[in-house]
Amino acid sequence: MAMSNHANGGASSVPGSALEPELAELFSALDRKLAAEGARLTLRRWMDRAEAWRIREALRQARGNRSAAARALGIGRRTLYTKMEKLGIQPRWDAGNGAAMPPNGGSFASRA
Repeated sequence: MAMSNHANGGASSVPGSALEPELAELFSALDRKLAAEGARLTLRRWMDRAEAWRIREALRQARGNRSAAARALGIGRRTLYTKMEKLGIQPRWDAGNGAAMPPNGGSFASRA
C-alpha cells in the first residue's frame, strides 16, 4: 500500500517532482540574495518570475517565433500570448519606442 505524502515526509510520488540538489542550491542562493536586499517574494511572484524566464528562454530558442515557442512549452499559442501580456513580455520586434517592426524585416501587408 502506498504511503500518503504526510506519512513519507511530504515527498511526492509524482515522477520527476523531486527538486534536484542544484536547483535547491540555486533557489536558496536567490532567496538569500533577495533577503539581504530586504525583498521577499510571495509564491505567486516566484512562479511569475520562473514562468517569465522560461517563456523568454523558449522565445530565444525559437528566435522569436511564438508558435514554435508555444509548441516547445507545451501550451497553445493563444495561451502563450495571454501569459506574455500578463507578465509584460513583449515580442522583441515590438519592444521599441512604440514603432512596432515586423520580425526579420518582413511586411505587415496582408497576403490576399
